[in-house]
Amino acid sequence: MRLLAPVVAVMAVPVLGIMAMHHQQRANELRLAKVASAIAGRPVDVHCPGFLQRLVDVSPNAGSVYFSADGRPGNYTELNGKTCSTLEDFAKGHTDGDDAIRVAAALHVLAHESFHLAGVRNEAEADCYGLQRTAFVAERLGADPVDAQRLAGLALLERAQSAPPEYRSPQCYDGGALDLDLGSSVWP
Repeated sequence: MRLLAPVVAVMAVPVLGIMAMHHQQRANELRLAKVASAIAGRPVDVHCPGFLQRLVDVSPNAGSVYFSADGRPGNYTELNGKTCSTLEDFAKGHTDGDDAIRVAAALHVLAHESFHLAGVRNEAEADCYGLQRTAFVAERLGADPVDAQRLAGLALLERAQSAPPEYRSPQCYDGGALDLDLGSSVWP
């Protein structure tokens, strides 16, 4: 019996570590789901990959939402590990100015996928709408309004360089057809 106790103790450490990581992941998913639900206009979930999934994740997508054959969006978005961990670090205040572009991109991904959850299938529209709600996401995750708008501006600059053609629209500008708030001159 005395020999069994150390073995059980050694085996318990990894199990407790995995349980702690799962709890932390779930807390992040719930935090992100509240933001996504506010944008989508309905209750939705956000799924982040677990530890083992992150080891084998080779998806080029930062996020995804699946649509049914009749065009209805699913009830959740799947974000990749980098996006989830960046958003979690940001919400916990563990990012700084050196992380700004990475943070801005992750904030935009959540906003973009949230518009897909709202039913927007077109990538260019979801991207444009997402840019306009990046500051909202940043504020909901703890940024003050000035920093939130600065991050949205960085997301806009980053997308201008990195977005593939199908994610771009000539109507995505202040006053354009995809402007969500025509009464405001704040852009994005």
